[in-house]
Amino acid sequence: MNRILIVAALAFSFPLAGLTQSTTQAANVTMPMSPREAHSLIKSAHSSEQYKQLAGYFHQREADDRAKAAAEKVELDRRAAVNAGLYQKYPRPVDAAKSIYDSYVSDADSAALQARHYDQLATAQPQHDRQLALAPQEKQ
Repeated sequence: MNRILIVAALAFSFPLAGLTQSTTQAANVTMPMSPREAHSLIKSAHSSEQYKQLAGYFHQREADDRAKAAAEKVELDRRAAVNAGLYQKYPRPVDAAKSIYDSYVSDADSAALQARHYDQLATAQPQHDRQLALAPQEKQ
């Protein structure tokens, strides 16, 4: 009986394994940069295209953190409406929601600052490359 179950499970799992491989390959094409990839790119970035990739990564992080902050703001407002202040233990639920909201806003502001930095590097890089290309000609 166990052999029949194992054979049946294998017979059904092989077609599904091929299906999941094809979906993960399609997902890799559109997947955003992971934090580890961004960290390694920060260390090795030197072209305007790489700076644009980093700026896009930080713009995406900013948007994600702003969306999380908006959702947490709704929860903060909901918890602030509760008037059971004397019966709540510390930290009150409204304090915890406020802390989480502030953390998301701070992370979004930090990501926006980094995105602006890499945007500036991406626009300045072609000018820098042109200056380097002209420098050897001036020495002659």
